[in-house]
Amino acid sequence: MKQQNNLYKKQFYKNNHINFAGTVITLLIFVAIQISIAVVLQIFLDVANGGTLKEFWRAMIIFILVMGAMVVTQFMKRIFMNHFMKRALQQYKNYIFGRILNKNINSFHKESSSTYLSAFSNDLASIEQNYLRGTFNIIMQGALFLGGTAAMAYYNWKIFLCTMLASLLPILVSVLYGNRLTTAETNVSEENSTFLALLKDLLAGFPVIKSFKVDKEIYHNFEDKNGALEQTKKRRWDINDSVEILNTLAGLIVELTVFGLGVYFALQGVITAGVVVAYIQLLNYVLGPITSLGQLIVNRKAAGALIDKIGNLAETSEDPEGSQELTAVEEGIIYENVSFGYEEGSRTIKNVNLKFEKGKSYAIVGGSGSGKSTLLNLLLGYHRNYEGQIKFDNHELREISSSSLYDMVSTIQQNVFVFNNSIADNISLLQKFDKELLEYAIKCAGLSKLIEEKGPDYKCGENGSNLSGGEKQRISIARCLIRKTPFLLMDEATAALDNQTSRQVEEAILSISNLTKIIITHKMEESILRKYDQIIVMNQGMVVEQGSFEELIEAKGYFNSLYAVTKAPSGDFEKVSVAL
Repeated sequence: MKQQNNLYKKQFYKNNHINFAGTVITLLIFVAIQISIAVVLQIFLDVANGGTLKEFWRAMIIFILVMGAMVVTQFMKRIFMNHFMKRALQQYKNYIFGRILNKNINSFHKESSSTYLSAFSNDLASIEQNYLRGTFNIIMQGALFLGGTAAMAYYNWKIFLCTMLASLLPILVSVLYGNRLTTAETNVSEENSTFLALLKDLLAGFPVIKSFKVDKEIYHNFEDKNGALEQTKKRRWDINDSVEILNTLAGLIVELTVFGLGVYFALQGVITAGVVVAYIQLLNYVLGPITSLGQLIVNRKAAGALIDKIGNLAETSEDPEGSQELTAVEEGIIYENVSFGYEEGSRTIKNVNLKFEKGKSYAIVGGSGSGKSTLLNLLLGYHRNYEGQIKFDNHELREISSSSLYDMVSTIQQNVFVFNNSIADNISLLQKFDKELLEYAIKCAGLSKLIEEKGPDYKCGENGSNLSGGEKQRISIARCLIRKTPFLLMDEATAALDNQTSRQVEEAILSISNLTKIIITHKMEESILRKYDQIIVMNQGMVVEQGSFEELIEAKGYFNSLYAVTKAPSGDFEKVSVAL
């Protein structure tokens, strides 16, 4: 696990070593210039106490050179550091998102998207500030401390030794509070993730909140979660402030030690007044690091824990992936004694035995909760912990890689997600397709009128907010047809369309040759059902009947009852099928 998380940290430095080294070198040069300022001040004061005009001008030239070097160094540091930060964060986020995309669908569905939102916002901000910039700050402050103490040792070794002894105090503070602050930072990250999940749900459910008049109840729920988050943040800041207070106290002790000894030795004639001024300047370079180094180290450690947390999150995968490449399916798909349940001890589908022959059309019908969608979800590899076998020809689904599986199968779902891109981009999903193929998919999906009115470059809005439910469904249908996969699965994809459009779309799909169609439908129209090679009837997780429309009607079984009630005045298949 440690080696795995190191891969995430390495993304900061991949092809970025020159920028990192350039930043460190310029920081060290900057520190050397800062130390030299103390020497320049000492020279100026000693010249004032008995030097010559020539010595004064020489000191002025040194001062101008030092200031010029400082400006150049700061400019170079900005170039190297900004380039490093840009590439480091860009590569790190790209790597994380790439690892997330490698997760299987089942693993992703079991996680909250708010966890990822928190990782890319709150956690990443902490990593940027406390880990990346914190690393450079630690290097600079450490160099300042070493340079300052070295200069002090050069001027007077006794003051140097006293300074080093006093400097042990802030180090002790870091040791005592380091783990506590790391834990507090992780707790804030987790609480923030929970808060974002709640906020996301509340905003998505705003119409429900208002229509059911639960404003007060929802407000109190938000208030509680917000209070929990802020309390967790307060605990982190309490620890952070405690570290800062103790470091400030330690700094004051060091300041008193150095300043007192400097004045004492000046009065004894051991050092000059210029050296005392230099010591006072150097004291800033010792006190600053003493005050900040402990906290910088603790914060960097806490941010490192967030890197490990994100790494663990991005790598988590519930089901093992198959490695077998499926290049073609010659015969079809077979279910052999397949059972599956979402929870242990329960079965959503039970002992299903089916064969979907290549090139044929299949309708799956049944009441709500009969297992229709689960049957297709298994076929898509969403869950691989089923009992029995699902075979593409002689290849077991669990052994097939997801990538090659999705080269064979396209799916049209009830709930369509539309990106905030153009209609054309939502159909192609940013892939390159021939113009003729795009036009074919648009025509078959019934999108021609929408394209004529708004154009292919029309922006769909966030999750298709600028489109109707029917228009989003048509886009979903078109994005499947354009891929030309040998198998097409539809989970009541025409439910949001009016009857006429639904019929047109379904007839267009059924007329496509060399395509195996497996379609869940609740619209029991005879003219459409007769076009299917086989109708599969499900009830309570089991396949209770299968055959052509004529065969099922003649059998006068469960399907016949379903079909009969849809011809009743209400025509509400879902309601009556549950009753059956």
